[in-house]
Amino acid sequence: MHREPTILRIVKTMRPLPTVAQRVLALVQDPDYAIDDLVSLLKTDPSLVARVLRLCNSACSGFDREITAIGDAVTFVGTRNLVQLTLVSCSAATFAATARAAYVEPTALWHHSLACGLLCQELANHVEGVSPGTAFTAGILHDVGRVALSQLPAASDPRPAAQGSAPQPHERLERDVFGQDHADVAGLVGDHWQLPANLVAALRGHHADDTLLGEDPLAAMLHVADQMAIQHGFAVPFGKATAAISPIALARLGLADDLLAALGARAIAETARTAELLNLEAAASRYTRGSSTSLNEHPWQRTF
Repeated sequence: MHREPTILRIVKTMRPLPTVAQRVLALVQDPDYAIDDLVSLLKTDPSLVARVLRLCNSACSGFDREITAIGDAVTFVGTRNLVQLTLVSCSAATFAATARAAYVEPTALWHHSLACGLLCQELANHVEGVSPGTAFTAGILHDVGRVALSQLPAASDPRPAAQGSAPQPHERLERDVFGQDHADVAGLVGDHWQLPANLVAALRGHHADDTLLGEDPLAAMLHVADQMAIQHGFAVPFGKATAAISPIALARLGLADDLLAALGARAIAETARTAELLNLEAAASRYTRGSSTSLNEHPWQRTF
């Protein structure tokens, strides 16, 4: 069931991330980047500045004065949160293209991507070779392939193909239904957007053993975060799908089980707080209007 030409046409219609977002991605690859450089980059896009300040003021309404400049935002919300605000704001339009279908539910996709981004960020604090900003970005964008796949006709009812056998990993079910899985398609999107090569490799290979074993730990980090997010309830249901962390990815990261469990618990607990900080409840209403999932269905959805 090979639909690559159709998928490529869809990918080519997906609006790239703004130039300023791509420059931020390049900047945060260096964990020692200068805050002044980040602020200077954001100032080049007045519309982004306006969106970020609006999010900051909504999330930080408890402060006694309004945040009116990006430099002030660093003081009030912190550098890491400012990067998160920027990247989530820039990727919102991409998620807006998700078609509500039996294959994927847009609000659930937002939740899963945010949880995965925060898990990646936590892992990056304990694994050498990946900056937390790059790790967060990988988590936010790792399911961009699902946005493209959701627009295929088969996405409207993939159940006959997906439920004809015993439970399987998501990516295997996707290959049965669409001919390619979400990681393959995420790599195509990354190529189209001209994202940094290491980020594209991780998006494309976070379910591929040879990539998980590679020199760059980002793919293994992304795989572990993806599966942990699903196991903690931040799932994108699809047929009889399973979620199991690859031993290869765990070995590549070299993290003890107790540390991994602690990092997971911390990141999952932070997801609701971060969703509130990023004011994603408004984003969910804007970008997933018409979704069949109630925002009150799960505890974390009350703040998304």
